[in-house]
Amino acid sequence: MAHQAGTKGYVPEESTSAAAAGERGAGVPATTAGQGSEREGGGAAAVPAVVAGEGDRAWMTRPERGTVLGIKATLLFCRVFGRRGAGLLLAVITFYYALFAGAARRASQDYLRRIGQPHGFIASWRHIYTFARCALDRVFLVRGETLRFRITHTGIEHLRALQEQGRGALLLGAHLGSFEAMRASSVDKRLPIHILAYWQNAKMINDFLRTVGADFDVRVIPIDPRDTSYILAAKEAIERGELVAVLGDRVGVNEKTCTAEFLGAPARFPTGPYTLAALLKCPIYLTFGLYHGPDRYDLYCEPFAEQLELPRGRREAATAAHVQRYAERLEHYCRLAPLNWFNFYEFWRAE
Repeated sequence: MAHQAGTKGYVPEESTSAAAAGERGAGVPATTAGQGSEREGGGAAAVPAVVAGEGDRAWMTRPERGTVLGIKATLLFCRVFGRRGAGLLLAVITFYYALFAGAARRASQDYLRRIGQPHGFIASWRHIYTFARCALDRVFLVRGETLRFRITHTGIEHLRALQEQGRGALLLGAHLGSFEAMRASSVDKRLPIHILAYWQNAKMINDFLRTVGADFDVRVIPIDPRDTSYILAAKEAIERGELVAVLGDRVGVNEKTCTAEFLGAPARFPTGPYTLAALLKCPIYLTFGLYHGPDRYDLYCEPFAEQLELPRGRREAATAAHVQRYAERLEHYCRLAPLNWFNFYEFWRAE
């Protein structure tokens, strides 16, 4: 079973090349002062950014356990016995996975313990099973089969206002529930969303998704750490009044991080999304799509910053404050649906 890989939004801390073409001369520009959304003084302390180590990138080096053949078999089972019937097959598959994938199971149990949920073997299996249901639903959502699901919207008025003004924005999410539900719903609601994503560690599943979704490639801005042209692609999309999504809870290749309190303990988070937001000088919104079985997704959108500021001279402190605020909101949404957080690796390495 592949982790929800391939949906991590890595952005390098030192942006040159395409970033320079999109903004000033080179590097990351300082933004203007006076942004009220930035927390001044208290809150998060200045935490020096560090380059991610091998442990932070553990999620990227794990092989895909699922195969396209297995996915197709599950879809065939779904056609014969229905989506709910396919849940029985997923239950068996995920039970086997929870039994033998010790590292993922222990990571699940660690998270569940920290969030105050039962954290025995059965609880971990239910956690992994929830991920599998969202992964299966992702195929239907890529196909545009949104009528299979009950989807609610909270905060969509913020994106509507952007659309009316012809403005683009950066959407900051996490490996929490299903971002595909948000993006598939955006097609119905005429809100184009592109996802900035590192795909190489989930190439097999993403190649398969290209075959089931006609516009899958169009809606993805793939990340290549050796080529920063994807930053220019993101800038062009926002200038067209479209939305670009990045996920802020996994660390990418050579990406800088800082430490924030999350579920009562320090954890590493990438700083790249905040550098990108400051570079693009666009609004940034938090977006999460929480799964509630058997077929409901609750989508949330809330403002994070009208224009994110990283002033020169205190860039690290400002970034740390934004990361801490993100971690606090992520914790809030994790508590709304505890089985929806899909980071099955050792996350709290900072302890």
